[in-house]
Amino acid sequence: MKRMPKISFRRCGRNKTIFILLMCGYCSVQIAYLQYYYTYIDVYMNLDFLIPNLEVITDNIQQTGTTKVEPLNIFRKEDAYRIDPSEKICDNSNCDNLKLLLVVKSYVLNFGQRNAIRKTWGGIDGIRTKVIFITGYIDGVNPSFIEIESKLYKDILQLNIEDTYENLVYKTIYSLLWLSDLDIPNTFVHFVDDDRLVNTFNVYNVAINSMTSEDLVIIGYKLDFSKPQRGINSKVYISPNEYPFSYFPSYIIGGTILTNMKTVKLLALGVAYAKIIQIEDSFIGIIATAFNIEMKHHPGFLPYKQKTPNHLPEILSSPGYELTYALLRDWKIIEKSHTQLLPSSLLRLHQ
Repeated sequence: MKRMPKISFRRCGRNKTIFILLMCGYCSVQIAYLQYYYTYIDVYMNLDFLIPNLEVITDNIQQTGTTKVEPLNIFRKEDAYRIDPSEKICDNSNCDNLKLLLVVKSYVLNFGQRNAIRKTWGGIDGIRTKVIFITGYIDGVNPSFIEIESKLYKDILQLNIEDTYENLVYKTIYSLLWLSDLDIPNTFVHFVDDDRLVNTFNVYNVAINSMTSEDLVIIGYKLDFSKPQRGINSKVYISPNEYPFSYFPSYIIGGTILTNMKTVKLLALGVAYAKIIQIEDSFIGIIATAFNIEMKHHPGFLPYKQKTPNHLPEILSSPGYELTYALLRDWKIIEKSHTQLLPSSLLRLHQ
């Protein structure tokens, strides 16, 4: 008589465990997909609230490049600037040949920081770049020092707004409006904070290899579906009255954004029609999403300070350089590494 084959309960138990794990994994993927889908729907359905008449506006712009829809915000550019370098911006460089404009949002009292930037990543030779510093003003502070600095370097755009964190979004708005009036159509633009170390060589290389003057695109460190900070003590707190939704649309962190003049002009048009929120990078993300401006993620635009000096030649920009000596010190590492790139990389960088 043949014996019945033995049944391995251990094997059955193992197979059952594998099956359960696979099913759990499948369910987790499905749940994650549904969460992503409904978050996506939630975010993009909110655009009509943030930009009234959005469909009409975008249709008008696609057809004619402008719109007759009544703007939500009125910006009086004639009263916006205390110091305007527009007429002098091309004194020392031909704007027709200008390739990269570095627009630095700077606290008005950070004159030491601005000077360090001029001596480092904002004043390099060989690449056709120019730096412009965007500042506000401070009540009760003698404005003569910023006027002297402006006359000396011709690179200060001082806005007629108080230089506070809450007004940072208006720094960005008026920077866009000011740039949109400049006649430098083929230029790439890098918006950056004055506490960053920028590897200008790498930024320039990414610009010329990642976009053209005809693209609608912004490049930087991209965040998807981040939540508004509701903690009242947070620096980036935003109240439910100001922004009542659970998520922001995707955006590029505001400390470092690379784009071109065509995109700048569309953003400058969009700010007139979007509900203003004080979180400037989220505000720009809302406009970029609404007007179909592509947002490209690049990990080289760091959201944190690069702690390993040997990796500095590989980055595009890093925060954490409030101290000028640190900026001067670490720039030497980047500059030294750049001189070792000869000849092929330099030819690509300087084309």
